[in-house]
Amino acid sequence: MNDQTKSSAKNEQQKGFTLIETTTALLVMMIGGLGICAVFAYAIKNNTGSRDRAAALAVAQQQMETYRNMAFTDTGMNATATNPEPVIVTSADRTYAVRTVITNTTSSLKTIEIQVTPQLSSASWSNSSVQIMVQRSTFALGAYTGGL
Repeated sequence: MNDQTKSSAKNEQQKGFTLIETTTALLVMMIGGLGICAVFAYAIKNNTGSRDRAAALAVAQQQMETYRNMAFTDTGMNATATNPEPVIVTSADRTYAVRTVITNTTSSLKTIEIQVTPQLSSASWSNSSVQIMVQRSTFALGAYTGGL
């Protein structure tokens, strides 16, 4: 065999990709790419809901700090109704409904409960409330109950 015969035989054995093989490969890659896009959309939605809940917790802590800075006998520390109307607060371009309940547990102990609910969130699970409850006391002398 001469060189020309060898090169023509070699050319007959080499084949490229067909149009069907290329289309099938693109289809498989497209399905994988759409799967990745769906995962990104799911992650973005849940991150937004988590951000709303974290910001709601920050709003609750800010509200609690205002009550911690008040004197125990301040009028803002008076007992409130068990189901007061919520106050709408805006923080980080989001709105939250803040409900505060103060209960006189004893004459020297008050229970402060703050409940914050994100408003207009896209995820239903992120609309659930964040709740902080603290007991606050004052120095008061009580009757001596020890015995002699």
